[in-house]
Amino acid sequence: MLRAAAAEVATRHAARLATSSLHGVFAVNKPPGISSAGLLDYLKRNIGLDSACFPFSEHFAREQNLRIPGTRLRRQRSMSQLRVGHGGTLDVEASGVLLVGINNGCQRLDSFLKGGKTYLANNCLGVETDSRDAEGHILKLSETHDVTHKMINDALPQFVGRIQQKPPVFSAIKMGGKRLYEYARQGLDAPEEIKARTVLVDQITVTHFENPGRETSGRRVALPSEVSKYFAQGRYVWDGVRDMRVGEEMMGSANDPRLAKFQMFVRSGGGVYVRSLVHDLGMAVGCGATMLSLVRVSQGPLRLGRDTIDAEDLPYTDRVIRAMQHAESVIGRDEGLDQG
Repeated sequence: MLRAAAAEVATRHAARLATSSLHGVFAVNKPPGISSAGLLDYLKRNIGLDSACFPFSEHFAREQNLRIPGTRLRRQRSMSQLRVGHGGTLDVEASGVLLVGINNGCQRLDSFLKGGKTYLANNCLGVETDSRDAEGHILKLSETHDVTHKMINDALPQFVGRIQQKPPVFSAIKMGGKRLYEYARQGLDAPEEIKARTVLVDQITVTHFENPGRETSGRRVALPSEVSKYFAQGRYVWDGVRDMRVGEEMMGSANDPRLAKFQMFVRSGGGVYVRSLVHDLGMAVGCGATMLSLVRVSQGPLRLGRDTIDAEDLPYTDRVIRAMQHAESVIGRDEGLDQG
């Protein structure tokens, strides 16, 4: 047992030495169900350990436990001196491209925070929640019988260009020394009014619309298989009979086939909250709306799938190095095109 413990310590020490000279940025495919900080924590603890790493599936389960209401569990502090950061957070239930910086690469992340991003959002009409996504509690239910695809398309122009957007109360914006979501989770009001911000939305396209028994139009873009699986199980399972009620969590009704739903593609600058965009669009057509899922398809020139590695790849130094080299190549080509 002592030998095994000594061997583990030696392995971790060797990993720390090997990764201390790593510098750069790369893109990882963040799965839904884990925070951006939780994913970086896994990277920091396990990079360089290769097959001796802590399994990501077990880390994922631990992160899920941290989110249980009332839990006293805390993420243990990592002893690694590795500096890591990301170029724009993704909500826990969101997935897709997360740009990661290691050591000196962290200094380059600011430019990506402000840069262009594209998203694919699945949404429902007739429901408003406090968080503006399916994780939240239902605030209001409205009829959607008369809502059409054309009504949504007609409302889109007011949300394209430089617009004023009020961030949701469940957000990572700091106010009074705390994140806004910390106040919201404790049932407390923010210490100041949440002010609208100027953000840039380049494009919104409704790819699919369905109001059951009334209208179906467009073509739904399929989500990545692992994302579809996540949102079809666990707390998202609909029991086949449940009706939504004000005050309840929406998750268990997110897959209710009776809901009017639409899917949209968004291209925007930094700082845009897509769930606020969905909420405001729903208000514009008179029935409210809630975001059900979100995939970041691209950030800057880096695209999901083509330019990302998976969370399970993070402990392997050679895979991270290749991802850095690939990202630098893609970013370099993009900068060359801009200059040309």
